[in-house]
Amino acid sequence: MRRKRFGKRRPARRVDDLLNQVSKRRDVRKDQRPDKSWLGYKTLDVRRDAELFDGLVTLDFDFLMGQNFAAPPRILADLLAQSVQGRAQNGHGWFTDEFGTSLRFPDATFDRICSVLERSDPNLKANLVRKRRGDMLQRFGQWLLERSEQPDLQLVIDGAPVFGVDFVADTPVDTRAFLTGLVLAGFMDDWSYRETAMYQFKQDFAGRPFLIGGGEILIVDRANFQMCGLGDTGATVFLDDELRTLRDIGVICRDRHAAYAYPLHDQAFFRRRMGAGVCDDLALIWVGAKYGYSAMLGAFLMDAIDTYDKYLLDMTWGGYDTALAGQVQKQFSRREGQPLVCDSEICELIHFAAKQNDPPVNLSSSHRRFIQVEKGSAVPTLINHWRFLQGEPVYDIKLGYSQLPAREFYPAAWRRLKTAGYPVAEPTYIKKPGPNK
Repeated sequence: MRRKRFGKRRPARRVDDLLNQVSKRRDVRKDQRPDKSWLGYKTLDVRRDAELFDGLVTLDFDFLMGQNFAAPPRILADLLAQSVQGRAQNGHGWFTDEFGTSLRFPDATFDRICSVLERSDPNLKANLVRKRRGDMLQRFGQWLLERSEQPDLQLVIDGAPVFGVDFVADTPVDTRAFLTGLVLAGFMDDWSYRETAMYQFKQDFAGRPFLIGGGEILIVDRANFQMCGLGDTGATVFLDDELRTLRDIGVICRDRHAAYAYPLHDQAFFRRRMGAGVCDDLALIWVGAKYGYSAMLGAFLMDAIDTYDKYLLDMTWGGYDTALAGQVQKQFSRREGQPLVCDSEICELIHFAAKQNDPPVNLSSSHRRFIQVEKGSAVPTLINHWRFLQGEPVYDIKLGYSQLPAREFYPAAWRRLKTAGYPVAEPTYIKKPGPNK
């Protein structure tokens, strides 16, 4: 007599259940928003509104390329195509109508942005941009690992500053400190470390429970992912069982040793816990306060890797930033018997830089913002942060997409550093605007 099997559902049923759960959780979130933030924008479609979309992409890209950056145009073009995508999806920048209403194109993809830009510059074809970005990261990783035993490094590869950022080549860096910052930043977005940080630090600086949001970037089969209709996988929490189901049906890839390449595969962010994440500005400031400028540059360049890694031809399991940090750790374990950076330091960084620690900070500058000379400044934002750590007057600028005033951000950073045991001088401000006014 055949036994009846319990506790297992057919794959089709499991998928239906999963999609229903995800949909219900999204609906609850939407209905619970008290601020009516759905007002004030229009949702448009890339294909239906193609003429408008194409025109706004061109205007926005040209605008960004005209800003003051510490990098050459050839590097900026490959970087800023990604910025335009984010602005198109969220209705920022030039993606507004004549009344100032935000025009959002949720279906704007990186490749679709590039398909518009390549009309005026054939070098901006999506596959070419993806390849250049990947080659740049691989070249840097190989160059760095070959030199990790040198006492100092000049951050110049093939006669050009790393990632084209001119100020990183101004002075040699201490290799050990540089790699320390690089490893710390390489793991600060890792979900397992964020979970561990919540166990290690039960409270924030104000004595409240310490909580932080986050998730995992996983490699997916593009066709299966699109067929599943999950939409924005960062908008709702995915439980272990749900991720297991997506692996079982071939949406999420399983083999960490296989080769994955676009367009058959892609990367997707799956949220594991709701809530704000890490403020990258505070993270770099903490690294600089504890380990110095060389380490701050290491963390900054790892943040750049995390940005470029989003759109490549060849994908790395877990992300190239985390993989490179892991390779550095293994090198030091082989040479010295222990990794360069211990887990508790990574958790300390996450705790310090969490946006919802005390005082809360609604800011996280992107890589392009770190290398941009903002209005009213004479230096890129990252250098302004270093001036703050050195006790020098800082430029009174607005930071990041949220345009957080420096007079609000630096006092918050100063208070956190003081609480964490890394005191610096209270911030002072340069009243005279810089040349980029």
